[in-house]
Amino acid sequence: MGDRMKRGKTINFVKMSFIIAIVFIVAGCFGRSKAPHLVEQYSLEYAPPTVESLVRIGESIKVERFPVAQSFNSQAMVYRAQPYKLAAYNYNRWRVNPGDMVTDYLTRDLRAANVFPAVFSYRDIEGTRFIVEGGVEEFLETMEKDNLKAVLKTNVSFIDGSQKELTKRVVFQKRYHFEESLKEHSPDEFARGMSVNMQRFSEQVIKDIYGVAVPR
Repeated sequence: MGDRMKRGKTINFVKMSFIIAIVFIVAGCFGRSKAPHLVEQYSLEYAPPTVESLVRIGESIKVERFPVAQSFNSQAMVYRAQPYKLAAYNYNRWRVNPGDMVTDYLTRDLRAANVFPAVFSYRDIEGTRFIVEGGVEEFLETMEKDNLKAVLKTNVSFIDGSQKELTKRVVFQKRYHFEESLKEHSPDEFARGMSVNMQRFSEQVIKDIYGVAVPR
């Protein structure tokens, strides 16, 4: 009699445990029934700038990766709605880090300009006489009194590795600041405005490099 009671209690316990497990599984399924938000990814998009009347230079050039100020060193699409406060679009991201975008597009545009016999990126092992270094200081959308802008601030150093004296290796250092007005506060318009900024930046850098690299 005692053994039967023990077996009965064991069976009831197993049944109860099974029922509780089913309840938790069902509850969990219903709790996850809401579809997750899809994150849209953005990149820059523009035609390489056309720089006319440039004579081909006989030296190759390399573009090193541009580091980014920590406030913008991520894939977040950052905007400033008011002073001292930075925010980001919740479900929208840059496809890659702004430093990689600026570096890759500048490299592409230098190649399209067809000024140098070869343009290498920081991923290449080749060494060159001329080197482009720089950094991204600001890469954001600003919202000041309903005045929306995409803002790109960078710095660039042009290095001549053939110079033995350190003071002569840096041919020039320059800061660049471009702003493009936006029609609305949206990731699509932000990406468009930043693409315009990047095109202008590339064009100016190519002209500046050409101005000091071409033989006199």
